[in-house]
Amino acid sequence: MTRIWPLVLLLAISASVSAGDVYEWTDANGVRHFSDQPPPDRKKAKRVVVKGGVTTNQPVEEPEKAGGEGPALAAAAGYSPDDIKRNCDIARTNLKIAEGRRLPVDAGGRPLDPDAARQRQEQIDKANQQIKLFCSN
Repeated sequence: MTRIWPLVLLLAISASVSAGDVYEWTDANGVRHFSDQPPPDRKKAKRVVVKGGVTTNQPVEEPEKAGGEGPALAAAAGYSPDDIKRNCDIARTNLKIAEGRRLPVDAGGRPLDPDAARQRQEQIDKANQQIKLFCSN
């Protein structure tokens, strides 16, 4: 019975670790990094995928560029041209604020407060979604 507790603990830890994406990249100094967020230069990153105990790497997709169909969808949803422009401006401002918010990191470059880092990323993702909807370029 005492042998099962380490196994239960290991399974609980691995379940929580596998809950999100993990990214791998090598920086300019040749240091290999692993993180739950991709680096700014996504072309150098690979997403680590674990399925059935087998680990594979997949390319990281670039975020989609905001296209002209977003504002057309917003207009079809009943937004006036003034509302679309105002929401676009607000979304761009929110993105600048979120990206400009720097978090303290440890010597390895990992955020000291993972919850704050996750909230920052959620704000960036939300602003990007709003830009895609309300901005034409």
